[in-house]
Amino acid sequence: MRARRGSTPSGEEEVDLRAAIDPHARLDEPTLAALQRGDRRTVQAALRALFPEVRTRMHRLLGPRDDLDDATQDALIEITRALPRFEGRASLSTLASRITVRTAFRYFGRPRTVPLEVVDPHDPDDPESRVASRETLRRLYRCLDKMSPKRRVAFVLCCVEGMTPSEAAEIEGVPSLVMRARLLQARNEIARLMKGDPFAEALAQAGRRSAGAHDDDEEGGA
Repeated sequence: MRARRGSTPSGEEEVDLRAAIDPHARLDEPTLAALQRGDRRTVQAALRALFPEVRTRMHRLLGPRDDLDDATQDALIEITRALPRFEGRASLSTLASRITVRTAFRYFGRPRTVPLEVVDPHDPDDPESRVASRETLRRLYRCLDKMSPKRRVAFVLCCVEGMTPSEAAEIEGVPSLVMRARLLQARNEIARLMKGDPFAEALAQAGRRSAGAHDDDEEGGA
């Protein structure tokens, strides 16, 4: 959605924040300029738009922990600091994704003080599914805690969030083949540690499908 423009008494254009900033869309020039110069209202509007996905991605990367709010806040601070250099070639969402992942790396390996029992189930309306989901997610995060940070990020981005390896590689700033190797290693590790768990197998299949989609893209562009 394009932000509407008005005029200040000095004749300068200003962004009308009654029109919400879409973090997935290309920014118009007045909104981008306002972000680059640190206009407080525009920056706040951008952060409000980005907060839900930053928080969700951080939770998926780190799991339940008492410093999740701190990690989310750190990511938002880093995003704010990056805005003056943001040139608008990518979306705000892509910028936020890169910074969120980079921030998460600082928290990997820190002691987890929140019990894994607080993980929300996927189907809260079905008691049997709720119990099974909680146990599966506890096991999943225990496995992720043992995994190297780079493989963990690859697994979460591709198997949990459904990105292709090329999309995940763009966020991480690594070659696609490197991301594919990390994903394969992570997927094999999860399959070994959670053998026989249908939820883990479904995630692994999702990772295979995302890799297959990447292969199709490459073949189509060949």
